[in-house]
Amino acid sequence: AKSDGITGDELLAFINNEETTRPDGKRGAGLFRYLRTLTSSNGDDRRDVIATVFKGVDNRMKSGYLLRDVVNKIAGIHFTSSDELHTLGALYESMLREMRDAAGDSGEFYTPRAVVRFMVAVTDPRLGETVLDPASGTGGFLVESYKQVKTVADRKILQEKSLFGCEPKPLPYLLCQMNLLLHGLDAPQIDPGNALRHKLTDIGERDRVDVILTNPPFGGEEERGIQGNFPEDKQTAETALLFLQLIMQKLRKSRTGFQ
Repeated sequence: AKSDGITGDELLAFINNEETTRPDGKRGAGLFRYLRTLTSSNGDDRRDVIATVFKGVDNRMKSGYLLRDVVNKIAGIHFTSSDELHTLGALYESMLREMRDAAGDSGEFYTPRAVVRFMVAVTDPRLGETVLDPASGTGGFLVESYKQVKTVADRKILQEKSLFGCEPKPLPYLLCQMNLLLHGLDAPQIDPGNALRHKLTDIGERDRVDVILTNPPFGGEEERGIQGNFPEDKQTAETALLFLQLIMQKLRKSRTGFQ
């Protein structure tokens, strides 16, 4: 934490190694290994969030000296300041726009922010309703839904039982978690597994949600094991068609028609 603390190869070893010598001279788990093994012992879901995030990422910085500069910059941010968090959230959204994916074999497309805002405005998620994005990506729909409320009481309801997502790829999962955290959601409930991995017939009323906002993968292909979770006459490799079946099954009929 000290600005003149360990740097270079020593800092990289502290972060990357399975076992390392800590600044206090004691031997222990390296930083990433330690973070991957965090568990919630007091009902604090944030530990589980951090553990899940770090199970899917590695340190890509090769220079411990540059990494020290980054650590020092981040240490200067006041994460308890709403103004600074607002600025960080805006910066993060601009970074996500710059990182948008080109269409590929995975069928992933970046959803333009104007489209996200329009869909959320038209769907109009109401306080107390559950909102799901089964193909969360970087979390744009969930962030926009979270912005719909203004009061502290409203935010408490949203924090605990309103927003849910699913994103199996490690990097988008990390970006989604960070996006929601920077916008004020303390413990985002994002499932790191494939939303299509459960049998369609096993989805019951308690598994359903009120609103689904998503841009499912188009043009991608799912393996036979995933296709087997769907009725024989509706099995296909096309991801978009499988997601459509999932959405129809997961949506609670509490509103007039589908949203």
